[in-house]
Amino acid sequence: MKRKNRFDSFEEAAKRGSYDEMPMLELGIDPQLHLSRNEVVQPFFLICAQDTVLAQMSGKARLEFADSSVNYFDLVMGDFVYIPAGAPHRIRPQGESVNLRYKAAQPGLEAVAWYSDRARAETARITWDCAEEMPQEAYLRACEAYNADERMRTCPVTQDVAPEIDLSSFSWKNVAEEIREAEGAEMTRAVRKYGEGVVTSKSNATEIPPADDSRPPLKVNVYDFARSVTAALAPIFPYLGPGCMVPCIALNDPGWSGDLGYFIHTNTVQEVNLSFGSRGGMRVPGGVSVGPYTHPVGAKRGQPFNQDFINLAVITQRQANSGEQSEAMAFVCDNCGEELYRRDYDAHSYPDDLSAGSAEDLLGMPTISQSAAAASEFNENPEMRTCKSCGHVSEPFPVKAWGWADYKRRTHVVLEARELMRHAVDNIPDGAAQS
Repeated sequence: MKRKNRFDSFEEAAKRGSYDEMPMLELGIDPQLHLSRNEVVQPFFLICAQDTVLAQMSGKARLEFADSSVNYFDLVMGDFVYIPAGAPHRIRPQGESVNLRYKAAQPGLEAVAWYSDRARAETARITWDCAEEMPQEAYLRACEAYNADERMRTCPVTQDVAPEIDLSSFSWKNVAEEIREAEGAEMTRAVRKYGEGVVTSKSNATEIPPADDSRPPLKVNVYDFARSVTAALAPIFPYLGPGCMVPCIALNDPGWSGDLGYFIHTNTVQEVNLSFGSRGGMRVPGGVSVGPYTHPVGAKRGQPFNQDFINLAVITQRQANSGEQSEAMAFVCDNCGEELYRRDYDAHSYPDDLSAGSAEDLLGMPTISQSAAAASEFNENPEMRTCKSCGHVSEPFPVKAWGWADYKRRTHVVLEARELMRHAVDNIPDGAAQS
């Protein structure tokens, strides 16, 4: 299979089987998307050294956890689950279930583990480095070892012996060969396009640390979330630190009758766009695409635009593990397309000075507020909107269509509200609880 940066999830799912975890996007794309069409219970608990996100594309399933404050989530179409690093989990589909898993392009260590049914005690674990062994090869090796060794299947508490795994439902050997063939043909092109970082390096770790109890698994349904979200590209989950997966909502609403505006966006990390329902445009439900780091957004004035267009997209980026991460927003002349104004900003910096104590936990996505600041500067300055090439004065950017200003304003309001609440708590009279 040739990897590509645009595909139809359901068309490709017809070619896949249970827990294939087939990487779909070109080498060098981070996050990488892995596709499976599951019909049987996952024969082990999967453990990843880095955060992953699981998207339920169709069907129903139960996602079970071990050694976690969360026991399980029941999944339906549109559910996204954030699975923190180190959290053991397995999928129990109800009928056919299509899943997409977001993983780091260089996943590092992964493991499979087994737990006894009665005592829920871990009976065995096998760990590997994805730089040295494909997950599909490791799945097969681990399950064959589990079947061959009764000690691995024996509960240390109850001495119950689990049955051997029926491996007839899995095609991991063939999938691994398919991946190796595709990667061999694509490596030269990927290194040329994305640099030497495409080449996976061996992890320095020897085992996967337990999951952080302060970051439990979380589930959000994109349809429910999109109904109440106030701004384009609002993050689904509160995990926004280094190495975090950040799925964000973008909803094209046909009820909006005004212009959408047009700008050029630059991001130093890649953005994976997945549609959860679309009509009237180029996108299809279940369609995936990855664009360049610098790309146009919206519609130029005067361009034909289908007012009946609807699209619910989840746009996911993976935060840089370390080093610089930045974005930029540029506005161009309505008449000749010449750049009028560009704002570059650090992806983790808020555009305003904040005096409301430690506010990092309530800033949300600072880049949304940076976008609001960029649009405000552009709109309030006619000189900035006057083209030096052709003299045309461009119209203000329709920031209301994107909700960024509301997101930024509400951030300040909730910060102030929290400080008022803290003040009230600090001034509770002595003995008030007994009165």
